[in-house]
Formats: sequence, structure tokens, C-alpha cells
Amino acid sequence: MAANGLPIVRKWDYRVPNRNFRREMREISTLRREGTMATAVSAIASTNTEIRLGRLFVPVDFSPVSDRAVDYAKRIARRHQAEIVLAHVNQPVNPMAVPEAVWCHLQAAERKEQTRLAQMGEQLRAEGLNARTITLHGLVQDEIPCCSKQECTDLIVLGAHIKSGIERLLFGSDTEVLFRHAGCPVLVIGPEIRPAPERHWRLDDVICASDLRPESAQTAAYAWKLAKKYDAVFTLLNVECSSAKSTAADQVRTRFEQSLTQYLPEDAPSAAAKLRSLPQEHRSCPATIVAFAKERRSDLIVMGAHATTHAATRLLRGTAAQVIAESPCPVLVLSSS
Repeated sequence: MAANGLPIVRKWDYRVPNRNFRREMREISTLRREGTMATAVSAIASTNTEIRLGRLFVPVDFSPVSDRAVDYAKRIARRHQAEIVLAHVNQPVNPMAVPEAVWCHLQAAERKEQTRLAQMGEQLRAEGLNARTITLHGLVQDEIPCCSKQECTDLIVLGAHIKSGIERLLFGSDTEVLFRHAGCPVLVIGPEIRPAPERHWRLDDVICASDLRPESAQTAAYAWKLAKKYDAVFTLLNVECSSAKSTAADQVRTRFEQSLTQYLPEDAPSAAAKLRSLPQEHRSCPATIVAFAKERRSDLIVMGAHATTHAATRLLRGTAAQVIAESPCPVLVLSSS
């Protein structure tokens, strides 16, 4: 916090959005090709890695779904004595393309948002939580991943706006870009999620939705460790495609189980033994996952997601995005980027 009580403001050169971040991503890609750096998911899923929740990064835009994400972050922070970092992004506007009167209005709106962000931080501290605030300038899809990495974040708690229809076609989805490119797990609070319970964060039933490909074993291992940490019931869920041949499906499952054992302790019971396969029937794969979670009154769905570009989010929603849009409980997404 600054001396005047306002949040810390980090300014970036938004004329060329976050060039440092793009350069870092190119360097990371080079290291991965050379085999000297593991992905974020594999590092988290390592057999010797404990799940830490010491620092929570919460992007806020002052919308109802963002406020609900803050409520969930508060309960997780109380459970783990974690620090909460509230971050708000002021999107760039070209001053040459905006009339002077409108430009002054936008500046006044930014100052109002900074004050509101500072008040949110003060409220959290008044409730006994360790919290601070950051204001960023730039593009959301650049600033949030970059800043969360700089803050060594353990978990991003994100209120989700999953767009559809013409709005998605025209503008894409910042939410999907964020959870697909984050360098740490992202707890997504979707539009259909029930309000945060009036108690500390607790998990009693955890579902990990998987396609059983070997590369998804890292996500399953993380979900298993998380369920064990909270002493929760763990279910590994696979929605069977009706067109899949049984022989090919058995081979895929065998490779998945072999890969999964690499990420679990030697004395751990087989997570694959908790596998529940459901036929897709007349519903889509995301609808089947959501229906299963509703039936079990699950507390969390864990899924993996592949990296994508902002332009690609203008197309149809992927499985993770569809589950988030309809899920009654938070969805924890681990990106393989």
C-alpha cells in the first residue's frame, strides 16, 4: 500500500502490451524444447511436491461474480493463513482516438476504481486477513498471468464470465485465456456456482474429469493429492465416447495408469482404482460431468486445459469452459501450457 492508502499501481508500456511478458514466454518455450524446464502442471504434480496455498491472487472487476470469487478466497485464506492479493487491470485506451471530455471521464473512473480497490483491501484487513492490492495497466490476458508469476502465486481465484453467442464471436473470452495460460492452478468461480458457505474452506467430495490420455495424468495426480489433503472422497471421472472402440480405450487407460504412477508416492493407493466411467448417451461430455457433480453434490471439479490464443476463444467453447459455465461448484483448472 502507498502512504496515502491507495493501492500500489504498476504501470506497463501498453502501447506494445507487456513486451517483457512476451519475451519471457518465448524464453520459456525455448527451455521447454531443450528439455530443461518442466511445465507448470508437471512441477505441481511431482511426487515430492506438497500442495501449498500460501498466496492467493484474485483478479477483480467489481462485478457480482468477481465479488463471489473474493468470498471464496477469504474462506481459503482463513483455512490456510494465506495472503490475498487483489489485482485490478485498467485496460488501455488510445487517447488520440477518444474525445477530451470522454478521456477525462475515463481518468475519473480509474481513480474511482483505485479507491474502491483500496477499500476492498481495507475491508479484508479489518476482517483479520493478510491482504494487499495492486492496480495494473494493460491487457487482462497479459497482465494477470505476468503479475501472478511475479508474485509467486500458489492459486488464482477467478470469477468467470464465460461468453457465448455473438459476444464471444466479437470479443473472445479473457477468462479462458487466463485459466489456459496461468502458471499455477486457477480456481474458477462460474456464474452458476452457489454462494461461498459461511465456514472455512472445506472439501468433502472432489471429482477429477479426465480423458485418460497419458498427459492428463499430472492433473489427476494433483486432484488426488488435493483430495487427500482435505480428507475428501476422490472420484476420477471419464466420460466414454460411444464411438470409441473397447480395445483402443483399454490401451489408452493402460498408458494413463502407467503415467499416473510416476506422479504419486510409491505407498499411495492407486488413484486409477477410483475411476468411474460414464457413457455419454444423449448428453454432451460437459453436461455429463456437470450432472454427475450435481448428483454427488461435489465441492470441486478438477480439470486440465490446453493453451490457446485469444483469437481462438472466439470459436465454440471447449469442454472446460462449458463445465465452468454450468457447474454448481468451483472448477479447478490446471493449464498444460
